[in-house]
Amino acid sequence: MKLKGQDQFIPLVTILPLGTGNDLSNSLGWGAGYAGEIPVEQVLRNVLEAEVVKMDRWKVQVASKGNYFRKPKVLSMNNYFSVGPDALMALNFHVHREKTPSFFSSRIINKAVYFLYGTKDCLVQECKDLDKRIELELDGEQVTLPNLEGIIVCNIGNWGGGCRLWEGMGDEPYPPTRVDDGLLEVVGVYGSFHCAQIQVKLANPVRLGQAHTVRLVLKSSRMPMQVDGEPWAQGPCTITITHKTQALMLYHSTEQTDDDDSSASEVEDHIDTSSNAPQTESS
Repeated sequence: MKLKGQDQFIPLVTILPLGTGNDLSNSLGWGAGYAGEIPVEQVLRNVLEAEVVKMDRWKVQVASKGNYFRKPKVLSMNNYFSVGPDALMALNFHVHREKTPSFFSSRIINKAVYFLYGTKDCLVQECKDLDKRIELELDGEQVTLPNLEGIIVCNIGNWGGGCRLWEGMGDEPYPPTRVDDGLLEVVGVYGSFHCAQIQVKLANPVRLGQAHTVRLVLKSSRMPMQVDGEPWAQGPCTITITHKTQALMLYHSTEQTDDDDSSASEVEDHIDTSSNAPQTESS
């Protein structure tokens, strides 16, 4: 909206989770999915009573090898970037959905298709030996990689449809994470089966570190990549992730008023009489 220098007019953003994964919604307390189970007037009351938080946003620059005269592709990232099996599942899902969009009519079907592609990759292992094909730098320092199939760079706590990736099983100490600390969490996975184990809290990720700047160099071959669920196949390149800005988001605590029986008219009265009108309207 190009509102630089006009902070009082910058809208606050709330998420109503109508998609399949809804990781950003989960991280901000708005749940894993909405299907009308909470009355609309209660949703509006939750929005009015939500807490304003700042969330880091990141610039992902993709410079393809050999294309010296072409501008690098630049993407904005809110949630996560990854290369490896989860990006491969997202890419296969995306291609299948583009061919037959009418088939993908519900969250259950979508998750079933993800499961099938994940099972296939457990057998085929298309992303094996990633550590031999990629170099990783965190804040300018090269990281020695174990035998991985995937690397995931997270800005938020949730990944993979609700999994707390950085925490893993929660049985070992790990540095705390925040969405406004200017830091990215970088983890590795051994493959699709390892991803599935992490999602059901039977394994921990390979925590590679936290950083303000992440740089990955894909030295050879094509690999699946994705930013916030938008996948593509990428040839040799350099990926640089740097801090871009912060967005004003609304955070909902489950301790607030989900079970409140307040009526829609009360919500409307609150909207009309709120002393913080700009915040209410932009919400």
